[in-house]
Amino acid sequence: MTLTVHPRGSGLRGPVGSGLLLVVALLSRTASADDIDRDRDRDRDRDNDRVADYVQRQGFDFPSPLGPADVLADGRILVLSGTTVFRETTPRSRIFVVLGSLPDADFNEFGASFLKISPDGHRIAVGNNGGASFGHFQVGVFTLHSFAGAWFDANSFQAAWINDRLVALTAGTFGSPSVVTALDTRSSDPAHPSNRTIIDNIGGASGGIAFDDDDNLYTGNGFATSGPSATGAVKAFRRADWHAALFGGPPLDFEAQGTLIVTLLSATPLDFDDSGNLFIGGGDVFGGGDINFAGFINRAAVRSALRGHGPIDPTDSRQVRRVDPDPAAGSTYNIIVNRHRDEVYLTSTGSHAFVFRAR
Repeated sequence: MTLTVHPRGSGLRGPVGSGLLLVVALLSRTASADDIDRDRDRDRDRDNDRVADYVQRQGFDFPSPLGPADVLADGRILVLSGTTVFRETTPRSRIFVVLGSLPDADFNEFGASFLKISPDGHRIAVGNNGGASFGHFQVGVFTLHSFAGAWFDANSFQAAWINDRLVALTAGTFGSPSVVTALDTRSSDPAHPSNRTIIDNIGGASGGIAFDDDDNLYTGNGFATSGPSATGAVKAFRRADWHAALFGGPPLDFEAQGTLIVTLLSATPLDFDDSGNLFIGGGDVFGGGDINFAGFINRAAVRSALRGHGPIDPTDSRQVRRVDPDPAAGSTYNIIVNRHRDEVYLTSTGSHAFVFRAR
């Protein structure tokens, strides 16, 4: 079987390659270390202002009980409540109508673990969170409107579409290192789908997963066990490297490879806005670490870490903005980024969403 990866913008992620080498080759002069440091500091300050531009606005309530949500290309929110899929009537209307119900859904009392809209906007992927037995993990892939599709047997915690065919899944089994896999949603046998491991040996529980605009893959350690990475460790894996694992090479080793970006909260969920700022939720509930805020991380800090200038200092307010709109103590936040409306929605308990909008 041959899988073709097309350029981003067609709804599919781009081919292996390095635009960075071309840019370097076209530079008219060699920058000094001081020049690079000054440029990096200037970029950091400018982009920190962009993160600081997110101001809290009036919140709203999702359908209850609240499940996972994602955002359509026109900025309308799609949200799951139980087995029912709701869609916002118009962007920022905060009014939700029933779109349909998931067929043959097997959920436990905690509901679905994720809902992700495919790049072309035609399908959704839903994680069943282990089902009623907490041990039968499935990923449902369904077309919007008709909800035709199937449940694929696949372990999962969080997800991000790689392209319109493949879904990247974070997954783990208690007592063993976690992994990232690539589920082929065109597998002919849903009970035994193609689900190739592309990253292994995450020394703890599954974390979030996201891609930046250069198709670098970000994932993390959700709760450290064997380590040596700590709870909340977020690493980035270059596009060329994870593509090699996807197309026949060995899986990447989370603990030995990748670039450490930051260690914050429980590294889940992870998401980017349209400017490249990174958002991190969750909390180290059992380990006594970070809790009671969501992390808004400016783009320049992420880029600096990705270039090998060292991981982000989570205590540096110029790089990491800590947001805690819920007055309750010990909040752990889920994050939904609306790239199309410059909004970020934080939820903690219940169905209320705290809204932050870029000015």
